[in-house]
Amino acid sequence: MSSPNGDRIRRALQGALVNAVLGNERIARELDLLVTDLQTLHLLVLREDVRTPKELSRTTGLPTSTVTRVLDRLEAAGYVRRVRDPQDRRRINIELVAERIEPIIGRYDQYTQSLERTDAEFSEDELGIVARYLERTASTF
Repeated sequence: MSSPNGDRIRRALQGALVNAVLGNERIARELDLLVTDLQTLHLLVLREDVRTPKELSRTTGLPTSTVTRVLDRLEAAGYVRRVRDPQDRRRINIELVAERIEPIIGRYDQYTQSLERTDAEFSEDELGIVARYLERTASTF
């Protein structure tokens, strides 16, 4: 059974997702990347536990062949490097190239600043509730 606030949250979240997808598409085009490439790069920035093509495939649900093509494009653009694992030479690790990533992080600063201004309108208790909701629903899509 839905509630009026539950319906509001779902509509707002769906609208936010649409805006995020379209915004990321614009940024990807600015960087001459595909949106899947940009989102994969974003995931690598956010998740230090995802550092091999296999982990990337498992986390994203993308086939390994697609992950290979995404990594090829990101490597060619200078955003990542593939490095053999010194403990297991069969394993390839993905390393971010910090100096190439920093300008992209900077490109998202306007969004971060906007969110911080919105955060200031709420108490820490209210933000805690929102955070808990988003953490619980993060794997929905």
